[in-house]
Amino acid sequence: MNDLARVMHIPGFIMNNRRIASLLSCLLFFLVHSVAAQNVLLPGKVEAHEIEGGKAQTYSLELKDGDYASISLPQQGKLNITVLRPDRSVMRRFPEPLEDADKQYAFVAEGSGTYSIRVANPETQSSKYELRLDKVLSMNARLQAPTSWIDPNPSPRIEALRQQILRDHVGTGDFWKQVAKEGTPLVEPFGSNGKYQLVTFLWRATYDTRNVLVLGSLAVPNLPRTQYVMHRLDNTDVWYWTVKLPAGARFSYHLSPNDSPNEDQRSATAQSDPLNAHRVECLPTSTRFACRSLAELPGAPPQPWLVKNASTPQGKVEMFTVHSEIQKFDRLISIYTPAGYRSDGPLNRLLMLFDGDEYLSPTMNIRTTMDNLIAAHRIPPTVVVLVFNPDGKRLKELVANPEFADSMAKEVVPWVWVHYSVAHDATQTVVGGYSAGGLAANYLALRYSSIFGNVISQSGAVWWSPEQGIYDRDPMYDSNWLARQFAASPRLPVKFYIEAGLFEIDLGGTGGDILEASRELRDVLQAKGNDVHFHQFAGGHDALTWPGTIADALIELLGR
Repeated sequence: MNDLARVMHIPGFIMNNRRIASLLSCLLFFLVHSVAAQNVLLPGKVEAHEIEGGKAQTYSLELKDGDYASISLPQQGKLNITVLRPDRSVMRRFPEPLEDADKQYAFVAEGSGTYSIRVANPETQSSKYELRLDKVLSMNARLQAPTSWIDPNPSPRIEALRQQILRDHVGTGDFWKQVAKEGTPLVEPFGSNGKYQLVTFLWRATYDTRNVLVLGSLAVPNLPRTQYVMHRLDNTDVWYWTVKLPAGARFSYHLSPNDSPNEDQRSATAQSDPLNAHRVECLPTSTRFACRSLAELPGAPPQPWLVKNASTPQGKVEMFTVHSEIQKFDRLISIYTPAGYRSDGPLNRLLMLFDGDEYLSPTMNIRTTMDNLIAAHRIPPTVVVLVFNPDGKRLKELVANPEFADSMAKEVVPWVWVHYSVAHDATQTVVGGYSAGGLAANYLALRYSSIFGNVISQSGAVWWSPEQGIYDRDPMYDSNWLARQFAASPRLPVKFYIEAGLFEIDLGGTGGDILEASRELRDVLQAKGNDVHFHQFAGGHDALTWPGTIADALIELLGR
């Protein structure tokens, strides 16, 4: 055995050798983890370094599954940021920021472990930077319901109530007494130009209340319908939603407390506003669940022609059946004749309206409107033909149906010419309707301008095109087929009164709703040289504005 072998068999040397090995192992562990610890990102800690061109530096960050991490990197020069998963695969590459930019980056962990943030300098020159971990949020913290809500359009009255409760520790009893006296919704001024008003809807929580949804003909740009929801004022019984609306708006609405995402259940919760005494489309004996609430903001246009006056001579309405050989059935119509009408008297103007039953209803009240306009000499004596649709066939007839148009022009109008003293001149004949009826009125003038020289389109469904369903609209297809037909035709001798509501806007991204399409039709007709009176009203797609504005349309088209 040589000398080295003898030494290595000495027990003391063996013991010392093991101690040296252990010390060396501990020292190596300490050195490795000390270096790693220097590259660990900690919240709020700034890592300020200079990095040479073509080099990279890496930092580690412990994250749990779903954690949100946000870092900022003020820098000089251009740097690339790469996030690596715990298995060292690339999860995300951030684009190069601008030079000298204070850039922020954020990502969400896809699994638990040690993530790496690699900072690389792709340039030849060195670059300085300051890397900072701004925050790490767990999935629970990031996705939990917010503890507070910031109102984008705060109501001064609601804010005053909030401050009073905090300052004086008072209840809400006096507030509700005042609200009951005033009625809802609350209306406050907004801005300095008077174009908008703040409108606050209210609900007093008497029973357990989890949410309150506002449903109605109002529409707010850039706000999905699912966000028409009230918010609770601290821990009080006050639920409210404040929204900026056009001044003088007129609309209807429901409130639905504890509303379910399942719309089939909404009939159990949707109701009129208990604090609003103005209701529409319900009987005096109806409960609040069968009614809608009416809101008329200050400055809403008056509707004087709808008011019945006992001293105003009244016209007469008769019902008839006209057989259609074109459509193979008997059509029901009503005829309004003004007070003093004589079959052997002077020729009257002629007005044809679709959805005749609706125009005769107490809501639309065309009979009183005609009586008042004629008695006030705002329009000449006019005979009105009110066209009814067979049950279940309204949309089939009114949506650009050539058979329907032919029947109106070749059968119904000639029947009226024979039985009534009316002008045969197209310049003294008006065709009109609302919604699908407005589309039909425009379509009849397109096909038979020699008969219908004037059109009233009240919120006409002119967005329609043959490729799209009447309800399921598809932005793949071009809308406003009617405007394209007018653009392709020669200029027609027709005057138009076209109106649409500011709430009748495209909220679904379908390429245009009634307001946008009506503006397009107006532009096409004006470019063709037609006389077009265009009216935008602060309202929605309901029979609250149309009864008043049809008087304006008749004065514009037939007025002396």
